[in-house]
Amino acid sequence: MKKRLLTFIMAGIAFLFCLQGCKEDDKLMFDDSEPKVSFDKRYSGTLVDSVNYSFAFQSKEIVTDTVQIPLRIIGLPRAVDRPVAIELATRSTAKEGYHFKLENAFIAANESDGLVNLIFFRRAGLKDSVVTAELKIVANNEFKPGYDDKGVSAVLDRLTWRFTLTDKLEKPSIWDSYWKNLFGDYSNTKILFLTQLLNYTNWNQGGLFPQDSNRMIAQARLGIYEYEKANGPMLDENGNRVIIP
Repeated sequence: MKKRLLTFIMAGIAFLFCLQGCKEDDKLMFDDSEPKVSFDKRYSGTLVDSVNYSFAFQSKEIVTDTVQIPLRIIGLPRAVDRPVAIELATRSTAKEGYHFKLENAFIAANESDGLVNLIFFRRAGLKDSVVTAELKIVANNEFKPGYDDKGVSAVLDRLTWRFTLTDKLEKPSIWDSYWKNLFGDYSNTKILFLTQLLNYTNWNQGGLFPQDSNRMIAQARLGIYEYEKANGPMLDENGNRVIIP
């Protein structure tokens, strides 16, 4: 009797799993006749929404630099490359072709993801100004705009990506969410000191391996110690002592 009851229970459980599997299959079914594309904002961190880029952290010889913006499609991969249409909002002050250009704005054959190259140009006027841009995904013959909700840690919707560009010292957009955990509060004096001490300029990106971030923190603390031993406290542009926690 107990054996028959156990068999009945197991059969019922198997039936429930089967029903659940059918429901999951239903969720995965979609109409691929109208593929869509969005900026990929699944991940928190460096380039989820925007970047504040400054050439001030680069040597004078560096006149261009590149940031990559991730894309992701809704639909199935195809056997051909498919271009993605990205427009510059009219209220933007950055000029496409002068301050920046976009390359590789497409989804490659047999892929679901892509990386657009956003190439910045160092122009003389950026020494005393900041230009801004808002990039929007729009429809073309290959894709319609995808989700317009917000991703994880995103401020903007999935169809919008922004940047600022300058040759002045500007606080990196990810300082409070990333670098502050390593080096404390931001100041221009601190970031210039760290740039020279660590020979590091990629402040608009994070995602360091723990061993690398730990090494940088140790170097920064030693650097501040050596500076203060020789010169006394380092004061920033606001008169506050520069501290590496």
